[in-house]
Amino acid sequence: MGLLDIFKSQKSSSGRKGQKQKCPNCGETVDLSMERCPKCGVRIKSMFRRKCPKCKNLIELDAKKCNKCGYSFEAELQRAKKTYYVCPICGYKMEAMLTRCPACNRRFM
Repeated sequence: MGLLDIFKSQKSSSGRKGQKQKCPNCGETVDLSMERCPKCGVRIKSMFRRKCPKCKNLIELDAKKCNKCGYSFEAELQRAKKTYYVCPICGYKMEAMLTRCPACNRRFM
């Protein structure tokens, strides 16, 4: 597992507060909300990157969108927070709780 695989989750910079990792330069334990490593002084943003799921470009941890393809990480976070209801018969995803499935017309109890 490489350093790039560590940050597959798409959290905002405020969500990283308290997350600890080892500095790849000196091995010191650093908090990802810090600007620099307290031991060697290397910038945390330059050492830890995340991979864009669309174009696989490496981007800074707190980037809001990919600078190569324009993929929006904030939009992905909003989609992840959305609640969907799934029909147990056909698997149709609904954004609201309904009494009947719009796809298979099955009545829910």
